[in-house]
Formats: sequence, C-alpha cells, structure tokens
Amino acid sequence: MKHVGILGGTFDIVHNGHLEVAQVVANVVGLDKVLFVTAGEPPHKLQTGVTASEIRHELVESAVAGLPGLEASRIELDLPGVSYTYRTVAELKAMLSAQVGAEVKISFILSAEYLNPANPSNVTLWEEAQAFLSMVQLVVVPRFGYSAEQARAWARELNLTNVHILEQPVSELSSGVVREALKQGLPIDSMVPALVAEKVKTRGIVYR
Repeated sequence: MKHVGILGGTFDIVHNGHLEVAQVVANVVGLDKVLFVTAGEPPHKLQTGVTASEIRHELVESAVAGLPGLEASRIELDLPGVSYTYRTVAELKAMLSAQVGAEVKISFILSAEYLNPANPSNVTLWEEAQAFLSMVQLVVVPRFGYSAEQARAWARELNLTNVHILEQPVSELSSGVVREALKQGLPIDSMVPALVAEKVKTRGIVYR
C-alpha cells in the first residue's frame, strides 16, 4: 500500500455519489485504497445542526461495507477538539507510513469549488494550509458549474502545482438532495447504498 486517497466530509448523509467519486478517482489516479474520513467537529459547520458524528460514521461504514479498496476511517471522531484537515492528514500519513515501513503518498480528493479564489473556504485559506498542501497531492473533481478548465485556471491563480484535475464531473448527487427526499418521506433507494437506506429506516434516523 503506497498510495492512499482521502475523501473527507461531513457525510450528512453519505450517498452513491460519494462512492462513485472514490471509485473513479481510485481508478484514474491509481490508488491502493480510499479512506472515507468522517468529520468529527468541522469548524465551518459547528452551528448548523449537523447530524451526530457517530450516526454519520455508522452510515459511512455501512456504505463502504464489502467494497474493495474503500474503507471508513473514524480518526477525526477520535482526535480531541475541532477537526482540522492538516492535523488529520498528518496523523493518517504517519500511521499509514509506519504500518508499511515506507512513506505513503496521500491524494486528497476535493470538489473544484475549493480552488475558487473567491471562495472564502478555498484550500489555500484552510488552517495550516501550507503544511497541509506540502503533504498531499490534490485530486480535484469538477462539478456542475465548475469545469476542469475552470479548475485549472483557479489552480494557476492560486499557484498550486501538485494538482490532478479530473476531466469530467463524476456525480451531481448531493447530501442535501437526499436529506430533502427524507424530509418529504420520499424513497432514497436509488441515491444511497442499500445498507444505508435500510439503516436509516430501521434506526429511525430523522433529518430536519
């Protein structure tokens, strides 16, 4: 295991689009494994009523169960304090490198909007951004309204060099769409893995 991808997120709620992104990136970039890192206390969402972290992570575990090359990581849930990406990546890189006895390359998967210089949450403004960027290759996934060409222009504007930009959007599904369906009592079977849909139903998980 020499090259690991990290797909971090609140995952409120995890859905098929997340799985598709991870699988496409793994194939294109040549990843040995993709870790789904469930955000514990994301600093930008502390006041927005995010679903409890243990519930979110339980659904992530259900989503990746039995899928080769995909794995759920609860590292941010177990680290004390607010979750910052640079600290998570540093911990994971050290842990994985120790396991294999060699330095593991980390590819961090993120959506194109996080390269937008006008975005106050763009990647160069994250906590300890330079330390984070020195540890990873960014793998950027275009989304509706954010093309690969636009992402490349933003990367140049931000002076980012260690970036792999996918050419085509992978999935337009969002957690918000799934939550809205649940609020309206609509089926979500086509949007999430079967185990996730089953667990939401049997556990009576409610999204408001």
